[in-house]
Order: sequence, then C-alpha cells, then structure tokens
Amino acid sequence: MTRIPTPAAGLAGTASATAAATTARADHSDPFDSGMWDFHRAEHLGDPTDWRFDPDVRLISPGEADDARHLPLMLDATRVEGVERIVVTADYSPFPWVMTFTPGRAVARLGFGMKIDQGTAVRVSALGTDGTWRIGGAFIRAAGGGCGVPAKAHERPDWQSTLGQTRARLWPDGRLRLRITHPMDTGLADGAPQFFLTEIAVADLDGAPFADLEIGVPLEEDPSLALDLPPEMARAGVRVTARDNMGLVIDHLVPGAA
Repeated sequence: MTRIPTPAAGLAGTASATAAATTARADHSDPFDSGMWDFHRAEHLGDPTDWRFDPDVRLISPGEADDARHLPLMLDATRVEGVERIVVTADYSPFPWVMTFTPGRAVARLGFGMKIDQGTAVRVSALGTDGTWRIGGAFIRAAGGGCGVPAKAHERPDWQSTLGQTRARLWPDGRLRLRITHPMDTGLADGAPQFFLTEIAVADLDGAPFADLEIGVPLEEDPSLALDLPPEMARAGVRVTARDNMGLVIDHLVPGAA
C-alpha cells in the first residue's frame, strides 16, 4: 500500500530540502568572490563535489606583502581530523599552485614563505580521510612583481658554491626549522630559466617518512620551513632530503633535540 504524505509532511520535507540547499549554497559561496576559484579547484583539487569553506582551516598572514619576494605564511589545519593532504594555491598568480603538503606523521601545520605577484587570495585546501575538502585562506594586498624579478643569489658570481646548503634544527617539543639555499627561479626573469626545488621530504633515521612537500616555483628563494613532529621522534633526529628540477639531490641529517 502506498502512503500518500499529508500536506504538512510535504511542507516539512520541502522546508528541509530548502534548508539543505541553502546550506550547500552558503558552503560553496566564495568569500573572496574570485573569478579563478572554479578553474583552480578543478585543476588542482581534481574538481571534487564534496568541498566547503571552513573556518577550521586557517592561513595566518599579513594583510599586505611588504616584500613581494618574501611573504611569510603559516597554514593550520589541526582542527580538521585526519588530514591527508593540503594544497596551497594563489588565485591571481602566473603560477597558481604553490605546494602540496602531505603531513603524514607530522602535525597539519606548516610555516613557509612565498613570492606574490599581485594582490590575491591565497587558499589552503585540506583533504580529510572522509573525502571532504575543507578550504580556508586569506586575501593579501601586494604591489606585485615577486615572480618576475631575478633571485638575489645571481648578484653573486659564486652563488653556485652554496647551492643546496641546508641548515636545520630540532627542538624538544618537536618543532623542526630548516632552510635550503636555492634561487627558486620562476623563469620569468630575463636570463634565468626555471630552476627550483620540486620536493622536500622528512623521514626518521630508518627512512620511514614523516612528511612530504611537493613544491612549485612560487615558494620563496632560499625556502625556510617550520614543521611540528612528534616530540619522541624529534629527540632521535631526522633526515631531510630534497630534489630540484635540474637533478640536484640534497641529503641532510638533523641531529636529535637535546
């Protein structure tokens, strides 16, 4: 026997559907009103259907870039359970993909610096184990030009002598700070073809990975990074490896925290 819903039930169902649709629209309304977001979401996140803007994904940043070649940022997705991957993009940049961060056993938080070419929304998209992308970010004002100027390294005739030099330190609470000397050339400056790090990986002394970063050319010259590892692992020491697009391999052992 088929049950015919009463008008009241029908109205309730319609109201619920309308509320759900309204919520979905609200989740998908771009807080930055950018003309590039739909394209970049398809290009760099795989055009997912399950995504929403979420204040639990944060990007700590200055409101304006004083130096377009060095914009200090801190992404934080620690409020999202089970983060598998984090993608950083800049809407209005000649190179919109900045990096992909796979936290692994590290905390879903990362300090880094990037070049900025003009005022733009910088977005942090975190993929959880439930398959949902949660997006946060910030709009940063800038005079621009950070991607088109030559690296300062080229002002020195001997810049290649320090190429790949790595400095790193571990703290007892698990904080890892590292810096790798590299020009990170975008290819937009005359006479300087693309020359940049493509990957940085952190592993324990047995080779088991902690965290991995795939890197694009917008990362700043001589990249500096801050990660948080499990304190017990930090006391043992870690190995940092990196590669660039010209075949250079960097292997650096970081002693355990005292």
